[in-house]
Amino acid sequence: MKIRFGAILAAASVVVGAQVALAEPAEISCNIRESGGSMSCQWVSKERKSMSPEDIPLFIDEAQVAAYVTLKSRKGMERTYFVDGQSAQFKRLMDLKKSASISEINKAKSDLFSEIEKKTIKLSDELDGQAAAAELVKYDSSITNDKFRREMRNMTVELDGFKKNRDKVCTSTPAFEQMSKANASLQQTLSNILYAFQTPDSCMSDFKIFKDKDGTVDLRQLDSVAQKFNSQCKKK
Repeated sequence: MKIRFGAILAAASVVVGAQVALAEPAEISCNIRESGGSMSCQWVSKERKSMSPEDIPLFIDEAQVAAYVTLKSRKGMERTYFVDGQSAQFKRLMDLKKSASISEINKAKSDLFSEIEKKTIKLSDELDGQAAAAELVKYDSSITNDKFRREMRNMTVELDGFKKNRDKVCTSTPAFEQMSKANASLQQTLSNILYAFQTPDSCMSDFKIFKDKDGTVDLRQLDSVAQKFNSQCKKK
């Protein structure tokens, strides 16, 4: 049975697409440059790094699945925008990929990113104007973002406090203290028994107890204590 190369390529694309869909959405954090028509951006990840012109094709590829742009406006407001990978501009890029060269595709990606920059900056300026015109009660997506960051900071402080005190928290309950006392008493009793066994000329002096390198004793060695005691320590 013959399988067309195009069918194999299509199947591979489905697999790759599924893997990408499971990945975390791409995100860049940007500021408006002094020129006013473009942005300087950083990748948002575990370790932030500046976004270079060579990264633009990668970001556009990611944006076809899911990507965010967080922009700090001229008024200092941080707003997050979702890039619409299903828009007409992205569909034109997909059509271009079918016949264009790599250099033509990369140029189209750069042009598309420039369009994203202009539209994001324009929308940011418009929202700045709306926020400035609001009175008494203000709403802006940046307020939600700021509220979320404050809540995350509070949660982080609480989590750090829990991590520092978790040993104290877990060992301060009445049940734990009672168990600790019982364990300490049992340990003392066993120590006394082992000490008695090691006393010279006692009836149990030949009962050998072996300790591990760390000083612990395998309690299974005591299984035969009763039998040994009955056979050797009865008064004649």
